[in-house]
Amino acid sequence: LAAKEDAIQRVIRAMKECSGSASVQEAACKAIINLTAKNMPNKVLLGEQDGINVLLKTIQRYSNNAVVMEAAVTALRNVCNKCINNINIIKVQTRLGLLLSALENSLQHCAQNAAIQKAGCDIISYACVDKETADILDSSYTSYLQNLQRKHGSVEGDTKVIDAAKRAQNKIKSLRH
Repeated sequence: LAAKEDAIQRVIRAMKECSGSASVQEAACKAIINLTAKNMPNKVLLGEQDGINVLLKTIQRYSNNAVVMEAAVTALRNVCNKCINNINIIKVQTRLGLLLSALENSLQHCAQNAAIQKAGCDIISYACVDKETADILDSSYTSYLQNLQRKHGSVEGDTKVIDAAKRAQNKIKSLRH
């Protein structure tokens, strides 16, 4: 555990110290994906070490860079998947707002990258665990979904994106009623 903890701390430190380097951010996000794949203790540790906030800052800063954005959103999806500790960190209104804003921006700059949007929709779905969060997401997510459907609704092969978006939207609706 100590070696994995050290690895996570080093990755987060590198992301903070080299926030202006797209190549460092991409490599660090890929390291997070590997360190947290099917590894709940590492997911929790990453959340405790400020990793969620670091990933959100990367997503926000690089929302116009498809390569970094895909790695960062995929990493965030991994660390939130089935990890209530990290879901509780991300579901704070300001963090959800940052995520949605970056996803909206990426629709304009990285529209051809369906993986970014699918992972983003998965994160929204994971984060929507209660009525309060559903209320926060309702109006923002509806706008995002409309833009997403405009970009991906008619593109062959993007059905996974639209399906993920609809799953998140249905989860929001079910919790609001």
